[in-house]
Amino acid sequence: MEPRRVILEHLNLCSSVYDILLEENSWLKTMKKAPSMEILGKKQKFLPLLESSLADLKKLKPEFFSPFDDTKKLVSDSHSKLLQIFYLDRENEDLLLKVTQSSERQSFDRFTTPPNEINEIHHRFPKDDGKFEQ
Repeated sequence: MEPRRVILEHLNLCSSVYDILLEENSWLKTMKKAPSMEILGKKQKFLPLLESSLADLKKLKPEFFSPFDDTKKLVSDSHSKLLQIFYLDRENEDLLLKVTQSSERQSFDRFTTPPNEINEIHHRFPKDDGKFEQ
């Protein structure tokens, strides 16, 4: 098993996953609803491929790596792509949560009470000594 080939295939797979996540991100931002079954199907298709790629990466041993090729750069590129994937996936999760909440929840503003009312509310309750403030 040649490390360069395994890492290059993993990088290509990660690039494909990133493209699908970008498609999902665009969908969530423009359509403002959950992704289509087509997008979800594409994502689902990549799960076994990613598991297989991860298994292949785990089989690699340092002594198989050549110091004379671009393997180190490919590893670095793969790492960068994974960080992009994690960031974009997190953004997609946040967008999905936002678009699937009810409209009342989306427009909820917890800070509608003015500060003077808050002070008034606090003065209605007894202090530590049991007496009310006036």
